[in-house]
Amino acid sequence: FTVICQLNICPVFTEFYNCSISLDLTMTSSLERSIFARIIAAKVSGALSMIGSFLIIIDVAKKWRRRKNQGTIPTVSRIILGMSLADLWNSFFVHFLGTWMVPNEILDEGFPIPLTAGNKATCTVQAYFSSAFSLAGSG
Repeated sequence: FTVICQLNICPVFTEFYNCSISLDLTMTSSLERSIFARIIAAKVSGALSMIGSFLIIIDVAKKWRRRKNQGTIPTVSRIILGMSLADLWNSFFVHFLGTWMVPNEILDEGFPIPLTAGNKATCTVQAYFSSAFSLAGSG
């Protein structure tokens, strides 16, 4: 079972910079396929969560515009706005970027993690944002 992924990190500037990365992921066991499936599921669910948080932010902004004459937005709306912003960033840094920020040499259950492109610094940044935004979003 072979999966070839073509990641185009910066599609606008591909003619100026060599930004595309080709990965040949040869997965022989069901465990490797399940690891890859978990990674893709995390990225998809992270993208859906970002869309949902963004729509909530838009809804609160619309309510604030309608109530602009009355002063500030209600406290409940401010809390929802803060939690949605935290969830948006948490979904982006932890779930969507996920393994792209993990160093290449990290193993999961003895197998190399697919779609890794990071280094120790990006992993540290991801851990910081994961801690900060997870705590902020959970209230």
